[in-house]
Amino acid sequence: MTDITTEILAKAAQEYAEYGATVLRQVIPLAEVDRLGSAVDAMMNKGEKGNDDRSSGGRFFRDIYTTLYSPEFNHFVTSSGLAAIAGSVMRSQQVHFFYDQLLVKEPSTPAATPWHQDLPYWPASGENIISTWVPMDPATPESGVVTYVKGSHRWNKFFPTQPFTAGPDDDLAKSWQPGSSFDRPDGPGKMTLKDVRDHPEHYEFLSWSVEPGDVILHHPLIVHGAPGNQSTNQRRRALALRWFGDDARWDVSRPNFMKAMCKRDNLPYPELDQGQKITSCPPFFPLVWEA
Repeated sequence: MTDITTEILAKAAQEYAEYGATVLRQVIPLAEVDRLGSAVDAMMNKGEKGNDDRSSGGRFFRDIYTTLYSPEFNHFVTSSGLAAIAGSVMRSQQVHFFYDQLLVKEPSTPAATPWHQDLPYWPASGENIISTWVPMDPATPESGVVTYVKGSHRWNKFFPTQPFTAGPDDDLAKSWQPGSSFDRPDGPGKMTLKDVRDHPEHYEFLSWSVEPGDVILHHPLIVHGAPGNQSTNQRRRALALRWFGDDARWDVSRPNFMKAMCKRDNLPYPELDQGQKITSCPPFFPLVWEA
């Protein structure tokens, strides 16, 4: 991690609390980003892992928990300094690593990421949970940088999950039903995902063009999405890293992605009790930073 002043971190923490998202510039050494990018390219070229979607044109490559089998990704989690940044911005004394999510949209990939919140998909609850979005290429609105609905983390809304690419037997797909908050025909200004999609003029948005070395941080309840990559020559490789802070609790009161993932990859499901404070549960949730 490059040197960051306490003033910059304090400003980021204030923006995060007020708006639900913030950006820090040139806080990750470019050598670390380049090493990560090389690991991504090698993984994609092998084609052994991940969800490689070319159905709508272009190429949308995704993978999850790459840290479980990639030394390069694991090195980035422990050596990039992002855990310390996450802890400072969400004002936690400890940070446990939750999971990583690789999202690559090659040039001319129309696949968009629809408006959603993160927390409804996760087996967790609490205020001290944060995501860091790390670009490995310059990312702009044209190439598909993430866009956030300003202040939506404070709406006191918890939108049901919606299927992205889930199969009919996926727990998350089963938890979504027509008539949920996403589909309900509310009028203007009702603060639903449908209203964000159909009436963007009702809302303020946050979006930053970013470069390698930058990082975007966002709250698990902020509404966000990303367009497809409309550029004909610019890749958009990004790694989202999720972190647990002091008050994060294990919450399996709803379907979540980890259950299906552990079954798919023959991994042990975390043995934590409902409502238990999240602690290290190998191979998951290692403690990576303490104040």
